[in-house]
Amino acid sequence: MDITPAEYAMLEYAEKLTLTPSAMTEADVQKLRDAGWSDRDVLDIVHVCAYFNFRVRVVDGLGLELGEWQYKRARAGSARAAELAKACGVPMPNDPWGVRQGGEKERSS
Repeated sequence: MDITPAEYAMLEYAEKLTLTPSAMTEADVQKLRDAGWSDRDVLDIVHVCAYFNFRVRVVDGLGLELGEWQYKRARAGSARAAELAKACGVPMPNDPWGVRQGGEKERSS
């Protein structure tokens, strides 16, 4: 599966916003514009990214545990991402929570 340069720019932006939100600058927004995204598109990208990060933080903040089906789904998504990364010649990001190895729940059981 190929992604367009605009999609790649959007994914890089979302990754940076997720991992280092305080490091975001106007230059990051300009990269999206340069890739063809409108200001409304950028707003939508930020909203979707922030919403999903908010959901994760609420669940983590409440100490909720994932069900087995969620671990299975995460591993399947990770496997697909690894295939795409390999096809595109880029490395997979770190896996600090061990999702690719089965998740904390399975490791501690």
